[in-house]
Parts: sequence; structure tokens; C-alpha cells
Amino acid sequence: MRYRRIVNGEPSYGQSQQDFLQGIEAVGQAIATRLSLYSGEWWEDIYDGLPVWTNLLGYEGANKTKSNAIIKARILGTKLDNVSLVTSVENITNTYNSVTRKYTFKGYAKSVYGYISISS
Repeated sequence: MRYRRIVNGEPSYGQSQQDFLQGIEAVGQAIATRLSLYSGEWWEDIYDGLPVWTNLLGYEGANKTKSNAIIKARILGTKLDNVSLVTSVENITNTYNSVTRKYTFKGYAKSVYGYISISS
């Protein structure tokens, strides 16, 4: 698997093979990209993305079980050419501060290449 490297939110160009990630690093980049896309943000499919504003923040954000399930499903949906790259998501924990409305999570994803640490 090859995946274009993202640096500071932008795709990397001009460095030949150094612009691409392979193996576990590529899966990690794919997961990070999927988690950073918010629903309604991509013009081609406004239903794709993480429902941050509608399901994770605000009153609904206090429901950690629901939030964990949404994030886990998003991570498990990481695919390349319709082949799933993530087989399981483990040890997801999250915190939500209702005053600052800051939501953080961390956990591990088991990919076809090994385990990947995930955090926000």
C-alpha cells in the first residue's frame, strides 16, 4: 500500500518516493485523514466524514459510549480499493470537557501491518 504523505494538512510533492508512505505508516495516515474529514465538508459526498458537529460535540458529546462507537466505525471503515485495512479497534478512551467543549480520544487500531496508536 502506498499513500501520499500529508505535511501540515497539505499533500507532499516534489520529493519523489519520499512523498509516499508505505505499510503501517500509510495506514496511520489513512486513518488520520478519515478522522480529520468532517461530515458536510467534502463537496463530492457531504454525508462522508466524522459527524463532529451533530453527534460528538455539544449535548451529545457527553455520551462517551456513542462517541466511541462513531469513532470506531470511522476507523474500521478505512479501506483501499474496497479492502479493509483495519481489522479491529481496541482500548478507545475519551474525555469531554463540556465547558471548553474539548473532546479528546486515544486507542489502538490493529491493521493488516500491525498496531497503530490513535489519538486526537
